[in-house]
Amino acid sequence: MPDFFVHLAQGADSGGFWVAVLFGLGVGGLLLHQGLSAFWRLRLIHDTPTARVRSAAQGYVELSGEARPLRALVPAHLTGIPCCWYRWRIEEQRGSGRSRKWVTIEQGEAEHAFLLEDGTGRCVVEPKGASIRCRLTERWSSRVKGGGRSAAFSLAEFIGLGGRYRMVEERVAEADPVYVLGYLETPRRGAREREALIRQLLLRWKRDPARRAQLDRNGDGRIDIADWEQAQAFAAWLANQAERRVALQPVLPRIGATQDARQPFLISTAGEAALVGHSRWQALGGTLGGALLGVVAFAAIAARLGAE
Repeated sequence: MPDFFVHLAQGADSGGFWVAVLFGLGVGGLLLHQGLSAFWRLRLIHDTPTARVRSAAQGYVELSGEARPLRALVPAHLTGIPCCWYRWRIEEQRGSGRSRKWVTIEQGEAEHAFLLEDGTGRCVVEPKGASIRCRLTERWSSRVKGGGRSAAFSLAEFIGLGGRYRMVEERVAEADPVYVLGYLETPRRGAREREALIRQLLLRWKRDPARRAQLDRNGDGRIDIADWEQAQAFAAWLANQAERRVALQPVLPRIGATQDARQPFLISTAGEAALVGHSRWQALGGTLGGALLGVVAFAAIAARLGAE
């Protein structure tokens, strides 16, 4: 153990020393956890064969194809560029000098799904809860919050007023190559969905004064048992009609997040190779960094206790 390290550990203030050691152990543990999680992702990516939509089994699968809009292309939040899905954030530069840093002040993502098409069929990709890497990522700065690239010569920029902002937007464009690792299932509609629709209709009618007045057949200002039973029968009839219409439409399989933390939900438009490379660096960096911090922390403890 180097002498300067021993002297540093032994000469440090007691309170500051233990705070630094605990901080190092905490950061090291976090890095180690991230590294091991990345190793696990690598193993899953390598061990899970790519399936075809038409023949894919229900469960945890790997799919690869092209992105398509679920219904129509949607405008991205910051640029307005039509796409299948987007994610964005706005950062503000705060502080001055060496304390200057970027702070995220607004962020969001599209709430709708998109389609994956692989030549054998289509499936719905529900991005909620996924770790997503997009090939199309734009970054730009402006003195106007949310300003596009054309805002570079705005009046605020010209006279030097306003805070400095940085915008980041990621998009999944139509026909982008899409790699997905997640849980695939084909929704089945039955009595549960029918009952849920009936409950929604009845709840909506209870909250609507005009509808409540229609349900009150004798006009006494209240809904009695007979009125409520008739409302339930009518809601059931409407639910049956809706289910018949849904049954005439083809049901697409859906891929989304799993309930198992050991099965990550991954989406990438940068390709499987880029995803593997990113995970490999995360695995190596996290594991080595966490192990190194742990060794340094325990060495410092040993040097400190050896002097007491």
